[in-house]
Amino acid sequence: MVVYTNNIGTSVNVQGAKGKIHATSSDENIVLVTSSNEGKATVLVEALNIGNAQITVTDAGGNSAIFTVEAKDGEELWEKRIYTLRGKRQCLIKGVTPSDSAQIAAEAIGKVPEAKWVIKKRSYPFAESLQRMYVYDEENQLLVQGILEIEKSASNQPSYSIYSDKHELLMNYTMPISGYFVKDLTDEYRNIYPEVTEVLVYLPFAPIL
Repeated sequence: MVVYTNNIGTSVNVQGAKGKIHATSSDENIVLVTSSNEGKATVLVEALNIGNAQITVTDAGGNSAIFTVEAKDGEELWEKRIYTLRGKRQCLIKGVTPSDSAQIAAEAIGKVPEAKWVIKKRSYPFAESLQRMYVYDEENQLLVQGILEIEKSASNQPSYSIYSDKHELLMNYTMPISGYFVKDLTDEYRNIYPEVTEVLVYLPFAPIL
């Protein structure tokens, strides 16, 4: 059988066993097994690292059976897309004087660091697909990671939001035009410039093949 790392363990039903069962793995650094005798006798197989291991199941009568497990990289289960946020940026500002607008733009454009986005998608049988996003800086250090939700607003603009596993909003961008993600910094600058009505930083992005 094949199991994957970073994945929920696979349960195997044991048939024909006499009494309680006990399972062992030939290499617990590769595959970990847990026996259960509640109800149906089962063995839970969990991949820890890539490789192969043999699982031996023994019942109370001393009978045993062996099966082989191949542990593969769980990353194979995810579709991956990679984007870079690099290039000439633009800033749209409304509601303030030209001099204030220039000052805000100069600062706002530098507030969003150049980054690499890795979007992973995985489909599950009989369930909705899951997407996760990972944001890395120029030194490839992880800045943000979480569940990615893509929704469309009333104006049909896609909104990309990253949430923590506790569903706390970590990051949000819109994509009003092709080739640009947009970061809305209006609320951040409204505290300093009460008259400002819009501060949008346009970030060009490109896929990495």
